[in-house]
Order: sequence, then C-alpha cells, then structure tokens
Amino acid sequence: MCYFNVLVKNVDANVCIEITFRNPKFPVDITAIAEAAAHYDVALELNNSSFTHSRPGSEPNCRAIAAAVRDAGGRLAFGSDSHTAFTLGNFEHCLRIAREVDFPEDRVLNVTPRRLLDFLELRSGKHIAELADF
Repeated sequence: MCYFNVLVKNVDANVCIEITFRNPKFPVDITAIAEAAAHYDVALELNNSSFTHSRPGSEPNCRAIAAAVRDAGGRLAFGSDSHTAFTLGNFEHCLRIAREVDFPEDRVLNVTPRRLLDFLELRSGKHIAELADF
C-alpha cells in the first residue's frame, strides 16, 4: 500500500511523476489513482512497450487503467518508450486498448500537437509563444 500512497500523494501535490502502476508486480488501487489524476487534471500514460517487451503481463492492468481513466473523466497520453527509430510513435497497442474500452478520443492528449500544447498551457498557466502556429 505504500507505493499506492506515494502515487496518490504525488498526484495530489501536482507533481509530475513517472506512473509505473501498469506493471502487475505492483498491485495498486487503479480506480483511486485514476480518480485522483482526473481530479487534479493529471494525464496518465499508456505505454506501447508495455504490451510488447518491457512489462510482460501488463495488458490487463493497462486495460483497467484505460477504463478507470475513462470512468473518472480523466485524460490519457500514449507513449512508445522507443529506444530506436523503428518504434518511435508506434501506438498500435495503446490504440487497440483505447478502442476496446471505448475511451473518448477527445481525452487522448497526443492525438494532435495543438491538443497536447493546450493541455500543457492549461497545466502550466503559460502560453508557449514559439509553438503558437501548431
């Protein structure tokens, strides 16, 4: 339970943290984390490499995360965790899971550059003038 408390405390404190609760080795209350993240407008990540090689067996957790974030009204970001150019931006499995749980596309941050930039501006309270044309 300690790991869970640290995650929720960091979400509550508005701290940018690495969320690793998709790993089945760390049992946590996914619903509570999704609700805290939605409440504080913190996006949670689905990482495509979780489905392929980095965290075997994590697909059920990833599906539960996507469903819990959907139900809490939160947002997701997709990541590829790519260490080579060949898989950079490959979100194949993230997209599949999002479709399977009927996750609203308008709450996925990195569908367009503008959507992600708008979210970053909302979170930081700062306009990014250099990227205004996106």
